[in-house]
Amino acid sequence: MSTELKKLWWFFAPTRSKVWILIPISYSLVIQGLTGIPKPDALKDAAAHDLFIQISEGIFDYPFWFQDLSHFPLFFLFTWLWAWYIRRVHQTLPTLLYTLFITISFAVINELTQFFIPQRFPSAGDIIMNLSGVFSALLFHSICISSIHRDSN
Repeated sequence: MSTELKKLWWFFAPTRSKVWILIPISYSLVIQGLTGIPKPDALKDAAAHDLFIQISEGIFDYPFWFQDLSHFPLFFLFTWLWAWYIRRVHQTLPTLLYTLFITISFAVINELTQFFIPQRFPSAGDIIMNLSGVFSALLFHSICISSIHRDSN
């Protein structure tokens, strides 16, 4: 990778170091944590600490349609970070497919885990929004990479 491309840190992790994987993994855990919080009533029934109930009320205290739309930016950034890490050395079809596999798998599994959370349920609409964020981010990242490579040649 050329020196100019290395300066574009928002498209590629700055080095080949594997330590950069901590950023997409951390964000993945944040998403899983946010989407795995039970509704306030379930926490009250379980006699959870007031802090957890307040967090849950904050998360569920906005319109349902807005909750659905929030999946798009969450998974757009999620996918961008995985592409940023995985495609840092080689911007090839195999790295694109690997990124696609990881992000689609997580987007679907994340939603399906709601089967196991009290008073929560998986939603086809949420899966569609998750996948919309995934595909949009990968498309945009790939277009940016193509443009950068075309301009550097």
